[in-house]
Amino acid sequence: MKIGILGLPASGKTTIFNSLTRGKADIGGFGATRSANVGVAHVPDERVDVLTKMFKSKKTIYAEVTYVDLPGSASGELFEGEAMAQLQQVDAILHVARAFEDGSVPHLEGSVDYKRDIEKVAFDIMFADIALLERRIERITGSLKTMKVAERDDAEKNIETLKRLQSDLENGIAIRDRDLEASEIKAISDTFLLSSLPLLIALNIGEDDVANTAALEEEIGELLSGRSTGGAAICGALEAELVGMSEEEEAEMRAGLDAGEPGLSRMIKLSYQVLGLNSFLTVGEDETRAWTINIGALAPKAAGVIHSDIERGFIRAETVGYDDFIECGTMAEARNRGLFRQEGREYVVQDGDIVNFLFSV
Repeated sequence: MKIGILGLPASGKTTIFNSLTRGKADIGGFGATRSANVGVAHVPDERVDVLTKMFKSKKTIYAEVTYVDLPGSASGELFEGEAMAQLQQVDAILHVARAFEDGSVPHLEGSVDYKRDIEKVAFDIMFADIALLERRIERITGSLKTMKVAERDDAEKNIETLKRLQSDLENGIAIRDRDLEASEIKAISDTFLLSSLPLLIALNIGEDDVANTAALEEEIGELLSGRSTGGAAICGALEAELVGMSEEEEAEMRAGLDAGEPGLSRMIKLSYQVLGLNSFLTVGEDETRAWTINIGALAPKAAGVIHSDIERGFIRAETVGYDDFIECGTMAEARNRGLFRQEGREYVVQDGDIVNFLFSV
C-alpha cells in the first residue's frame, strides 16, 4: 500500500510524514525541495507480537505502508511536475490540512481555516481531472477526420462519455463516488484521474486541541460525505516528538497529555478502512508475518500475495481465526475443537486468519 501525502504551504505535511515513518525529512521552507520524500511505516499489530512469542519465531515481519511526501511549491500548486508523476503510483491521497495556530509560520491565505483548505484541495483535485478530460476530448476530436467510420463511431461515443464524466466533476461528483458503467470504465481506462483515488484527511492540530480530537473528527466526517474517504485529527509536532522516545517514555508522555492512541496507528487503521484492506497471518519458527489483502479476497488470491507460485499451484488453505487460536493455545487443540479448518478455492480470507497454504507447482 502506497499513500501520497500532500498539503498547502505551511500545513505541516512533512512533519506528519516524519511522525508516520519515524523519518527525518527536512521541514524547512515549503517548496525548498522539488523531490519527494519516501518512507515506510510498519503496521502496528499486537497479534503479530503475541504470535511471535508463542511460536518463538526468529523473525517478526509486520505489514508495511509506504508514504510519499509529495513535493510542493510556494505558490500552493499541488498537481504539477514530479508531484503528479508520483500521484500516479499511489493507492490513496492523504491531505494534511492545517488547524494549528503559529504566528511564526504564516498561512498562505493569511488565516487558519481547515474547512476552507479541505474544500480548496477537493476543488483542485476536481479541476485537475476536468482539465485532463478536456485535453483528452480535444485530442480525440482532433483525430476524428483521419479515422475510419467504425473507429469514428466509437470515438464519438467516447467523447460523449467523457463529457458526461466531466459534467459530473463540474457538479462536484468525484469519480470515486460514481458507479462507473462499462462504457465509462473503457473511456478512462488509460487516463489517470485524481478523484478516483480514496481521500484521507489528516487534520494537523495544535497541542491545545489534543483533548478535542473526537469532536474535530466528527466535524471532518461531516465534510467527507463521499465514498472511500475518512479523516483523523493528529498533532503532527507532538507525534514527531513522541516517536523519537523509547516505548516507555512515549507511553508515559501520552498518558500525561491524554494523547491517546499513536497517530501512526490511527492513520493506518483509517487507511485500511478507506482502502478496504485487512491482514492475514502466517506463523512458524522461522518467522511470524502479517500480509495485506483486499477485503473479500479468495484464498488463492491471498496466497498470491506471498508468492505467485503458491497462487498458481493452490491446493487448499489450512486456517484458524486468531481469536480462536488464542483461546485454544495450540494448533493441536484448535484441531481437536474443529476450529482448524481445511478451506478451498472459494474461501474468503478473513482479517486475522492464521493461514498455511498447501500448493503444488
